[in-house]
Amino acid sequence: MEYVFSIMMFCMAGGLLLYAGLLALLRDPLLIPRHYAAKMGNRKVYCLMIAKIVAVVSLPFTASGITGLIWNSDVTLVPAIIVFIIAMVACIYWARRIVKKNR
Repeated sequence: MEYVFSIMMFCMAGGLLLYAGLLALLRDPLLIPRHYAAKMGNRKVYCLMIAKIVAVVSLPFTASGITGLIWNSDVTLVPAIIVFIIAMVACIYWARRIVKKNR
């Protein structure tokens, strides 16, 4: 039971990376939920941009999972949660830069 947190983080990161990979390979805007999709000029570039953002967002889950493996998760999960929050803030900044670059 001590590795449940890390396993869940790795499953979430794997799911996001799988979605990003499918979106990048197929470049089909129908894979993006309708209520999240914006009006797009070039659909292929838009799908690739969303795939990059989803791949970037999966990084905090991976970092938190690795921290949960290294740190004794039976005692406390605070370091893994701190790593997750810091990495999520950094990834939001990185994702904003990706969107500004592709406008």
